[in-house]
Amino acid sequence: MRYEYRVSSIEYQVSSIEKSELIYFNMHSDIICGLDIGASSVRAVIGRLEFTHPKGKNKDSSMAKEEILGYAEAPTKGFSKSVVSNLSLLSDAIEASISKAEDMAGFRARKVISNISGAHIRTFQSRGSIHISDRPSEITKSDISRCIDSAKFIAMSLDREQVHLVPVRFFIDDKMEIDEPLGLFGSKLDVDLNIITSLVTVLQNLTKAINLAGYEVEDMIVSGAGTALAIFDKQELENGSVLIDVGKEVTGLTIFVNGRLRDSFYFPFGGDDLTQVLQDKLKIMFEEAEELKIKYGAITRDLTRIDDSEILMPSLKRMEAPATKIISKSEIANLLLLKAQAMLEDVHKKLEPFLKDKKSLPHVSIVGAVARTDGFIETVEEILNVPVNMARIKGSDDLKDISFACSLGLMRYGINKITARKPRYAPSEAGNAAAKVLSRVKAIFSEYF
Repeated sequence: MRYEYRVSSIEYQVSSIEKSELIYFNMHSDIICGLDIGASSVRAVIGRLEFTHPKGKNKDSSMAKEEILGYAEAPTKGFSKSVVSNLSLLSDAIEASISKAEDMAGFRARKVISNISGAHIRTFQSRGSIHISDRPSEITKSDISRCIDSAKFIAMSLDREQVHLVPVRFFIDDKMEIDEPLGLFGSKLDVDLNIITSLVTVLQNLTKAINLAGYEVEDMIVSGAGTALAIFDKQELENGSVLIDVGKEVTGLTIFVNGRLRDSFYFPFGGDDLTQVLQDKLKIMFEEAEELKIKYGAITRDLTRIDDSEILMPSLKRMEAPATKIISKSEIANLLLLKAQAMLEDVHKKLEPFLKDKKSLPHVSIVGAVARTDGFIETVEEILNVPVNMARIKGSDDLKDISFACSLGLMRYGINKITARKPRYAPSEAGNAAAKVLSRVKAIFSEYF
């Protein structure tokens, strides 16, 4: 007996399953919450995999879809530079965000897929090797798993924890360099492995904050990997994709090759650093500098696109009486441009080896409030020398707000993790662009990482 179902337009097939078992699962649908803990907001998206019986279909036919039940955000408190600074405040912010999403959903979430980011994220390289057999034999999933296991045990300080194990390339019999060894023949298998790690204390404190809010941590993945599941489609991931996330305090760079996560970097700068430049140079309050950046900021060499009018602003030089200071929009643009260029040059240094290895240009997308600043996309293109576009959410009709991209991707990862534990659920090839995005989840986050 065969049933077909969809998840946000992604179609699945259910084979050899009893009708009663299907109904039982429908009554006990797994609710998953994607939780994005950011510098300015904590965002939650709650979803589930729900079975239905479409009209006009025979009684043995059943469909199911990934349904976004609710989403909400709350101001972040007790969290700075991607680490917990006040456990109680952060726990309250998490509870407020998820509770609002639960009210919208009409369901209570228990399991949470959360994100992790920050300059403490580091990648280590390692190589593993196993002997398969004296006579060449077919390489199995078990062989690949053993090979990766042999590479993940490296000398690493006790204060670090592995977050992702990322196979970069495999070698068969010390000769053939390949991306996917499954099903090929060989006597020996080697792997070059990227081990993405986090500080143990950061993971522990985030987990405790979520637990204190009343929720269970199902898994944690790097923020860029979560966001990718909301903004990239299958072809983009296969061809090579790059995500640049310019946050409030941290900038993230996440790289995908052949549909899989390759590496993830985080830099200790973000939108606040641009604001800080205006504050320092103009001798004004941070809040005022932020307002100037948002209202009049531009990051561009082309000053002809700027209305170079003068701006009157309060001055702190004379506290005894109200005063004003005049500044031009071009002056603001010049200050922001110099700092943005310095930030992007650091990103380019990490990205350059990947760009050199690519025969074709990767798909580069940017998220973050800074990305909306006039001229910023063009400045990134100049420094990276590749086309760049503003990211947008794909595969969802219910949620289009790009600020929820990470939490939506985390929720998708959680739902696909649930289906991966149920062998009767396997993605089919049918479906639209949304299907292509979600059908890559298992390829990006395989059992090996």
